[in-house]
Amino acid sequence: MRILNKEEADAITPVSNGRETLVSSTIKQLQVGQGLIITRQDWKAKYPPTTIVNSISKKTGRKFEKGRMPDGSGWFVKRVA
Repeated sequence: MRILNKEEADAITPVSNGRETLVSSTIKQLQVGQGLIITRQDWKAKYPPTTIVNSISKKTGRKFEKGRMPDGSGWFVKRVA
């Protein structure tokens, strides 16, 4: 076990059994300038993960660059603001 200080605890978004997924939790934790590659093995839904990114952007006011990987292996998300 490990006790976290306030800054460490605030930086973690727990994955619950509700509407929060591992991918959406990771996207919410991105800092400005950080990127995330989501492979096709990581994403099982019929819709693309850019739908989740758009929803997070609308709810939080954060800005993201998003799209498919050039080789078709998955998607790329980068937080810009």
